[in-house]
Amino acid sequence: MNVLVTGAKGMVGTALCNNLKTLQDGRNKTRPDIHIEQIYEYDLGSTPKQLDEYCKNCDFVFNLAGVNRPQNNDEFMKGNFGFASTLLETLKKYNNKATIMLSSSIQATLIGRYGQSDYGKSKLAGEELFFDYSKETGVSILHV
Repeated sequence: MNVLVTGAKGMVGTALCNNLKTLQDGRNKTRPDIHIEQIYEYDLGSTPKQLDEYCKNCDFVFNLAGVNRPQNNDEFMKGNFGFASTLLETLKKYNNKATIMLSSSIQATLIGRYGQSDYGKSKLAGEELFFDYSKETGVSILHV
């Protein structure tokens, strides 16, 4: 299996990639049914060409990428909704039906103390994009 991890340099992404590497090289024997051939680590320093290659070849996507501490509030929508659009368009370009695990935020519910935050609105817009993509393509979206 070829796995794409977006947000690979963040706290969760780093831990996930490290764990995937232990599965890949056989140090982690708890999941003998999972065979990882390639781990594609995508983050802010990655190029559009790399994303293109990764989306062409991946079998599973952990989408952990997102903006949560921008300098300007308009960066929330660009980083959360905008990147989601780019990721999904690139997967669609290759008719790649890889399952996508979508990392969420309670703020995307738009309730509670930060319910109307720009961050919450951008996370919700991104989630809706993934769910619409699933309806359109039949791709499985795992939402956590």
